[in-house]
Amino acid sequence: MMLKTYRSLTIVFAVWLLVWLRLSWPAMQDDAFIHLRYAVNLLQHHMISYDGVRPDYGTSSLLYVWVLAGLRAFFATPVLPRAVSSVFHVALFVGMAWAFARALRSVPRLAWGFALLLLAVLVMPMAVRWLDDGMETSLTLCLVALIAFAVSRLGHSERISTRSAAWLFVLGLVATLTRVEYLLLLGVASLTLFLERRERALESGVTGRLGPAVRCITPLLGSLLGAAVIFFTMHALTPDTAVAKGNDHASVLATGHAVLSVLISSASLGVGLLVLWLLTATAVIAYRHRVSLAMLVANSPFPLVVVLAALHGQQVQGIRYFLWTLLFPILWNTLELRWRTGEPGRSAARTLGVATYAAAGMLLILAPIESTLLYREFRVRETSLAQFRAQHLESLHAMTLVAADIGYIGYFTDSPLCDMEGLVNGRARAAMPYSERVITCAAEHPQYAFVSPSSLGDLNYRMRLKDWSICAVYNLANLRASDLHYLIASPEATPEVCAAAGNKPQPLEPVIQGHAAAAF
Repeated sequence: MMLKTYRSLTIVFAVWLLVWLRLSWPAMQDDAFIHLRYAVNLLQHHMISYDGVRPDYGTSSLLYVWVLAGLRAFFATPVLPRAVSSVFHVALFVGMAWAFARALRSVPRLAWGFALLLLAVLVMPMAVRWLDDGMETSLTLCLVALIAFAVSRLGHSERISTRSAAWLFVLGLVATLTRVEYLLLLGVASLTLFLERRERALESGVTGRLGPAVRCITPLLGSLLGAAVIFFTMHALTPDTAVAKGNDHASVLATGHAVLSVLISSASLGVGLLVLWLLTATAVIAYRHRVSLAMLVANSPFPLVVVLAALHGQQVQGIRYFLWTLLFPILWNTLELRWRTGEPGRSAARTLGVATYAAAGMLLILAPIESTLLYREFRVRETSLAQFRAQHLESLHAMTLVAADIGYIGYFTDSPLCDMEGLVNGRARAAMPYSERVITCAAEHPQYAFVSPSSLGDLNYRMRLKDWSICAVYNLANLRASDLHYLIASPEATPEVCAAAGNKPQPLEPVIQGHAAAAF
């Protein structure tokens, strides 16, 4: 009966997901075009480079760039990253729905509820916003799901075969090439597997040996090889983006506030996964009547990443950086209920049941709210992308550009670009404080710029912009409000830039004065 209900609901979820994939098409994240420009230059110049001249490590995912480059040879469209991210999102949902149906045949009803809640979260409009925006997020979560299912199954198998160990090694290698911080994930996965098997061996009176122990850490070994490949290819382990977004002066309190803001602002995705993580962890304790070392390790990624971000002063700019830290333990906890050692007390069972229904109710309440807000955002982003595609900004490829948000403008112009955020101009620029990067960009005497109101004020402080002109205005909307960006040009470059944008020039000085007045 439970399996039949599960299948019916997953079909409903699948239809809902397909509807939102259509409604959100094509609404792409600005940063997705950074990956695409790297992919184009990899095809043309056979190196990881944003400008096609000097190698640099300004992409957060080498594997994703390689995937885009391979597909770009056949599909020369700017919405390629969006299509790829959507394919992996669908693969994540279908794969997990199928795997749960096979794995949860002899589990308590509560585990089926957790599985359905997780699948529901993954088809909410907020999940579409973050997993189908052209970034590598959905690809990475597919790998996280594979690792979680493998660790849970092999943790309770009689032995880890050579074939299984080889697959774990490959998973570790591929995951780390996707994002280097998955070194932590593979370390957690390997330690969880080792502790779970060690506990089973001790219960059975089996003496541990070196061979089985080594097979438990094959995910970490594959991850270390992936890290070595990254280091010898890019001459650095962490990308320049991580260096640019670091802030040694950030406090633990500020990081905690940023994490909380990110979770709340991502609504069903952030809060939903956090609630589901706490529910599944509580259920494992209730059914096992104890807290094992393996469980502590498997549930450690989220607090570990928060602590590391605070220690490093890393900027927390989106839920995508925490999704894997919640998905892995949710899957492991849910699957662990297959090997429960008892039943929870009546009070605990009732509390877990009520909390699960409450979580489902929360998603039902959030669904229409998110649908209304995100539909509006998707339509604005779709208009902005159509605006870029209709213009002829490629004619500006020989002109010097300065920008703060470089994705759209960098891809559609292919201009030599000075990035005020320090993402793609090399390690030395990434390590500079923001104010020094602005000074450096101003010293290069750019002919035109792509700026938001805040970066316009920063650039105007270093350059004389009052005689510049506005050639186009774009709205890169987010959930909270409009996010206007201005394409502006120097007096000498105004005719060419405005012709490429297809608009008549408008004076910039009133905008500068208006934003300066608003700041006070």
